Amino acid sequence: MLAVIITLLVLHSMEVEAKWKTLYCSAPNDEFGEILLCKLKIIDRYRNSVNINYRVKKEISQVTARLEFFKRGNGWRPFLYNISTDGCSFLNNRNNLIINIFYSYVKPYLAQNLTCPIKANEVLKLENFEFDINQFRNRFPIETGEYAVHTSLYSRKKLLVLMKTTLEYSNYREN
Repeated sequence: MLAVIITLLVLHSMEVEAKWKTLYCSAPNDEFGEILLCKLKIIDRYRNSVNINYRVKKEISQVTARLEFFKRGNGWRPFLYNISTDGCSFLNNRNNLIINIFYSYVKPYLAQNLTCPIKANEVLKLENFEFDINQFRNRFPIETGEYAVHTSLYSRKKLLVLMKTTLEYSNYREN
């Protein structure tokens, strides 16, 4: 009986942890827009959040979004998804299941509703985006390790924005 109580106390003091490790943003085609802010904000030892601001210089009426997932294991290897979709058609009818799941996860952290076309001088903001591993694991059973997400936005085959982030996921940490 004592062993069961000790085991329960030890398990209660351990949690699942997922934390952003790196964030990289670039806007190689500066005629369309510029990155105003791209940084990780440290909340505490175990939590941090992503903040990205992008200012649109020219109206964008055609957007292609590409989402790629990687897992680290002797280098970065493609993991599960490499998806591209027409951003404007997605914003109108949410027709891509995986992109819709990703968008519904990110949407509460967006400062405004996204619509197409994206107007000139509009600032697109992703603020205080914390990764909730429990919500993610409800939809995608993943194993521990280091993961990367690359998000690219294109307009008329020109790269507008490239965002790369890595995330470390471990099963347990002691409180």
